[in-house]
Amino acid sequence: MIFTEIGYFSKTHGLKGELQLNITRDFDIENCNAIIIKTSGGDSPQFISEFRENKNGFIICLEEIDTIEKAKPFVGKKVAANEEFVFEDETHPLIGFTLVDKSFGVVGTITDIDDSGANPVFNIDHKGKQVILPYNEDLVIGIDVVTEVVNYEAPEGLIEMYLG
Repeated sequence: MIFTEIGYFSKTHGLKGELQLNITRDFDIENCNAIIIKTSGGDSPQFISEFRENKNGFIICLEEIDTIEKAKPFVGKKVAANEEFVFEDETHPLIGFTLVDKSFGVVGTITDIDDSGANPVFNIDHKGKQVILPYNEDLVIGIDVVTEVVNYEAPEGLIEMYLG
């Protein structure tokens, strides 16, 4: 089997060992019952017992992970799925959306999402200038798929740093 990276666990959720899976590649979670978690000690295969969708991906319950203490070591770890469940289209669904900051207003168009590092970032075109902002669920206020707008709350001064 070949496994393809699909996202990362950004945080725990609740007290029963659930994890927030932020997805960077769309995959067929309904038919994918197992994932690989990339840890410093090697790959850790895990079975998905339950999941539910949310704005950044999924809240995942893993078999044998039933407390927050058991879930915490997986936070920040990359997650992979069998490539047969990963959709071919590699374009992130938010590319082409307009990013609107709560204070700044329209920042620009999302041209890429770089998830190669530990912290994914939006690459945004603002009138020919590149703005790079963290793709973090604490900063994303909401996503409107109808109007293709990502509502965002950037840390103070971050956008101006690129444009000033």
